[in-house]
Amino acid sequence: MATALRIPPTCIWPDGTERIPDEPWTHEPLDAFGTSYDALDAHGWYRNLDPTVAQILASLRDDDILIDYSGGTGILDRRLLRTLRRPAGILIADSSPKFLRVALEDLGADERVAFRLLPYLKTERRLRTLDEVLGDELLARGADLLASTNAIHLYSDLPPTLRGWRRSLRPGARVFISSGNLRNPNAREGEWIIDETVAAINEIAARWVQTEPVFEEYRSGLADSDRMAAYSALRDKVFVPVRPLDFYTDTLTSTGFDVLSVFDMTIQARVSEWAHLLTTYHEGVLGWVGGSEKIDGQAPTERAVRDRLFLIRSSLDRLFKHEDTFNCCWTYMTCQSRGEA
Repeated sequence: MATALRIPPTCIWPDGTERIPDEPWTHEPLDAFGTSYDALDAHGWYRNLDPTVAQILASLRDDDILIDYSGGTGILDRRLLRTLRRPAGILIADSSPKFLRVALEDLGADERVAFRLLPYLKTERRLRTLDEVLGDELLARGADLLASTNAIHLYSDLPPTLRGWRRSLRPGARVFISSGNLRNPNAREGEWIIDETVAAINEIAARWVQTEPVFEEYRSGLADSDRMAAYSALRDKVFVPVRPLDFYTDTLTSTGFDVLSVFDMTIQARVSEWAHLLTTYHEGVLGWVGGSEKIDGQAPTERAVRDRLFLIRSSLDRLFKHEDTFNCCWTYMTCQSRGEA
C-alpha cells in the first residue's frame, strides 16, 4: 500500500498548522474495513479520477493548498502525489476515522499531506463543517483548491456542507467535483447511474428467493412489509437516492460558487470489481437476506452471509446478462468560489 514519494524541499503549511492532529483516531490500529475499501484503488472504474487529476495538476501553483473533501483513504491523493513536482499541500478531510487512518498510514510521512476528521455531532445530528476542523491558521489563510470526487451525492444536507467549503476557501478558489451517482440529462442510452444497480439487484434477488427452494428460509422476511421498509431505509442511507444534476448546480450557485463548466464521460466498470465493492457493503445491499443486528436484533449466520454474497454476485451477472463490463455516466463540475459566504 505504501507509495514511494519524491518530496519537494519546501512545504507551505502556515506556522502553527497541526498537520496530523493529536486525536484518538490517529492512534487506532488499522481497521479491516478501511483497508478493504482502499484495495478498490486498483479497480478499473477509478479511471473516473483521471479528469480531476488532470484539472488539479493544471491548476495547482507553487505554495497552493488543495483540500480533498471526503478524501477517504487517499486514493485521489496518491495519484496526485505520484506526479506532483512542486511545493504544494494536500489536506485530506473525511468523516470516517477508519478510512482516514488508512490514509495516515500510507501518506503520513509526506510533509505535503495533512489530515482532518469531520466528526459527527450527535446532539446536533450533523457532521462538523470543513471550516470547523481546519484550525485557525489554515482558516485564516484559506485553501486555493478543493476536490470532491465520488462523494457529493452522499451529502444529504448539501447547503451547510457547501457553505463550510466556501468559508474555507480563498475568493476565486477552484472546486472540482465528480460523481457517478447523479442524474445527468446528457447521459447516453445504456449508461447506468452506478448506485441504481443496487435497487435492481434487490429485485432480482427477491425473485430468486421467492422461486428457489434453497433460499426458502428467507421468504417469510420478504413478506414482512415493515421489515422490508426498514431495510429499504438502510439501503437508502448507504446508497443515497439519486438527485438531478440541476439540484447540485443550483445549490452550488446559491451557496457562493460560480459553476464554470459541466461535462460528462462514459466510464466502463467491470462487473467483478463492482461486485467486490458491493460485498464490502453487503448489509446495506441485501441485509434482508439473513438479517442484521441493527434491524432484527441479531447478526446473520455465516451461512446467511454466504447466501447474501452469492445473491449479490449472481444478481449482478443476471442484470448485465453475464457481460464482463457495463457503462456508467460520470459527471464533472468545475466551480469557482465567489466573495465572502
